[in-house]
Amino acid sequence: MSELKAWARETFKGVQNLLFPSFTPDLSELDEEGIRLDVRQTIAHGFFATELTTQAGLTFDEAKRFLEIVVDEAGDDLMVSPGIIFDSLEKNIAFLEHAEAVGADFALLSYPSNYYPQSPEDITEVTRAMCQATDLPLVLYPSQKYNFGRFHPSGFPFDVIDALIEIDNVVSILVAITEPGFIFEAFRRYNNEVLVQVPWERWVPLLVTTYGQQWMGPGAYELFQSPEKRYLVDYFNLLLEGRVDEAMELYWRITPARLTFEGQFMPTQTLGTYHWPLQKYYQWLVGGNGGYTREPVMKLAQHTMEEARRAVQALGITPRDNDEEFFVGRAAYARAHS
Repeated sequence: MSELKAWARETFKGVQNLLFPSFTPDLSELDEEGIRLDVRQTIAHGFFATELTTQAGLTFDEAKRFLEIVVDEAGDDLMVSPGIIFDSLEKNIAFLEHAEAVGADFALLSYPSNYYPQSPEDITEVTRAMCQATDLPLVLYPSQKYNFGRFHPSGFPFDVIDALIEIDNVVSILVAITEPGFIFEAFRRYNNEVLVQVPWERWVPLLVTTYGQQWMGPGAYELFQSPEKRYLVDYFNLLLEGRVDEAMELYWRITPARLTFEGQFMPTQTLGTYHWPLQKYYQWLVGGNGGYTREPVMKLAQHTMEEARRAVQALGITPRDNDEEFFVGRAAYARAHS
């Protein structure tokens, strides 16, 4: 086992959230104050790491600056991982180099949306090129969104993973394929070599107790908790400690919110994209900055916001109640009304 693989096994323990860019109300530039607020909130929630959604309406240079702000604010209190999801392999590699230079802790690998490999070997070589461009620890991201089902019915060829886990700085696999057979195969085949995990809270009692999954994410898990009532983080950490009965009490407590989340979020995931404003709304309800992201972006309806608000209230958490503040962002709203 490589030094980085051993480091990850010792270090990656807990829940990782998502961190979205915040913009000024006219969406013309980054709102640094709002971004820093979200970093502090992430730490207050008890997440051990955060994943930057670099593909949520940012230019390449803005994505670089977004990462710099987050790394600076996080300090030693939070591990930072950018998503490497840009328009070309060259940009992916350039961003990996930038991430290493500014002090990111690890990174999640992905592929350009228009990437159309001709064989599994093409996927292996392109991914290997990204791995060789940096010394950062890297997380593989097998997902159905890449259209790799052409090569294997699971959605991601196992031959590719077989080759990539041998690379020293590949330390983990984030399984984003919901097929139970793929989840089973990933843990059965790879969990002794690298850390395998799924980000779905409904699966983790089985996977922690059976296979020793030790980290989960990323996700907009703030719908399930607040900084004062860390239900989701506590649930996962109790599972890690072997306190399964206590963990399952929290599992059932968050289930109404979990069902709301799945009903709102999962339909967008199957389209290969995500509802950024909705996830930022979850975070804003319990103290995050909120605010919209740039076009193209999904719209947020009042009935959807009200359903999310009721889910938070059902947990015994009092949500923020001024939706106008959400649409411009907490930091910007405070500046305008100071």
